[in-house]
Amino acid sequence: MKLRRITIAPGSATPGMVLAKPVVDHDGNTLLAAGTELGAELIERLLRRRTQTVCVEVADPRDAQTIASELRAARERVEAIFADPGSAARDTLRRAVLAYREESTQ
Repeated sequence: MKLRRITIAPGSATPGMVLAKPVVDHDGNTLLAAGTELGAELIERLLRRRTQTVCVEVADPRDAQTIASELRAARERVEAIFADPGSAARDTLRRAVLAYREESTQ
């Protein structure tokens, strides 16, 4: 089975989901390691700590053609948003947004 990483709010997580990336606090301390299986108690603790997001692995039923189409659409959307000329900072932001969208689409 193919897996996909998605970033969601802890309130959208369900018991049995597995963390794809560690959960860290504002100081960079690891709260939960990648590979940790979330249970109801851990999800509740994340909610109490007001954790904004978690990255989890989920089953990915998409085929290669669908993924390629979604990547193309994501790239086109980012390029449309950043179509106007701008500063070096704007270009840096464009590249960061594009990298995020590509990672979250795959």
